[in-house]
Amino acid sequence: MVVTRHSAKKTRDSPRRPRLSLDDWTEAGLQLLVTEGRSAVKISRLCDQLGVTKGSFYWHFADIDELMHAIATRYCSHDNDAARGLTTVEEMPVRERLAHMATMLVDDRSWAAETAVRDWARSDPQVAESVRALDQRIMAVVENAFLELGFDDAGARMRAGTLVYAGIGFVYGRDNLRTPTVDEIQDLLAVLTRM
Repeated sequence: MVVTRHSAKKTRDSPRRPRLSLDDWTEAGLQLLVTEGRSAVKISRLCDQLGVTKGSFYWHFADIDELMHAIATRYCSHDNDAARGLTTVEEMPVRERLAHMATMLVDDRSWAAETAVRDWARSDPQVAESVRALDQRIMAVVENAFLELGFDDAGARMRAGTLVYAGIGFVYGRDNLRTPTVDEIQDLLAVLTRM
């Protein structure tokens, strides 16, 4: 009995780890996905990295597929639009908005995460759908900016597509081709905004 009380007291006096949130798990999973690829994201690996038991994982997720879906959903969600600058950009005057978005094509945002998620989308239909929804949100913001400048629907769609597809191309070609400078991107934007 003395041992039991002593053990109980030791447990009560031990510092408790803070409970991990869904965001903690998805962020850790995303970082592993980015640094080592989809095959590296394993329950035991994440538990070791986060210093918790598998019970903590199963508190939030039924299995690894559910975690992976949560990672994709979080990365491509409206909640992450602030990190991409999409929420503040819509409040800018139209020319400033386009200039800012064009500059975002070549800045040092998280290209590794963007590439990892897009590569993963090639083999996972749920992730592909999340990426498609993100691309459609971005396309709508850019297309609306061209409409505000006075271009007709077809002209706005073509110009927005040029910028959006250029951005996707920069993600995939970043390691193999020279990424345009901010000035070169602004020159492209000047061509696209010319009536």
